[in-house]
Amino acid sequence: MLESQKTRGSKSYCIGYSKTLQKYILSSVVKWIAWYNRYFEISEEEYNYGTDKIELLDEIARECAEQGVESARYLCSDRDDENETGNRKDTYAALKKGMIPYDGDKLGSLD
Repeated sequence: MLESQKTRGSKSYCIGYSKTLQKYILSSVVKWIAWYNRYFEISEEEYNYGTDKIELLDEIARECAEQGVESARYLCSDRDDENETGNRKDTYAALKKGMIPYDGDKLGSLD
């Protein structure tokens, strides 16, 4: 779970902060044989859209999901084969290292 994570279950994404990467992250669920996540960078301003501009955040999430690994915002994925370019394997390892244990009481909702 990311720091300050907020979930938009109806749109299959969540947003939060990664201390290890020092980046705001949008995590988009990919519905495939086995569901997995792709991680995209967003700005602090975009993260804050979750409070009053949810439609803009939904649009960013939609664009990230459509563009996938081709998105300029793409950081890494839960799938190893999507992390073969550049330093994506290291990015994924750092992201996962900084994840905090799941705590449903701390999980915010955007729905």
